[in-house]
Amino acid sequence: MSTKIMPISDLRRQTSQIIQTIRDGGDPIYITQHGRPAAVLVDYEAYENLLAQLEDLSDLVSLEVAETETERDYEAFLAEIEAEDSA
Repeated sequence: MSTKIMPISDLRRQTSQIIQTIRDGGDPIYITQHGRPAAVLVDYEAYENLLAQLEDLSDLVSLEVAETETERDYEAFLAEIEAEDSA
């Protein structure tokens, strides 16, 4: 995967061609504005895959945290939830 960097002015002039390049090649394109990073263009499927991976990792972290929690009585848990909702 090669790193492609382009100024926003090029994106304005060649939007359709750049989007097609992303679809064909799959490599992200880093967009700069005034010489500084401003955005990253990625293929829609690649973006959705990244979101799914992030969600999976978040779920794994939640499971690891849950394993370290002490057990609680169900009624106490419900009371704690109700207290949080009313706060």
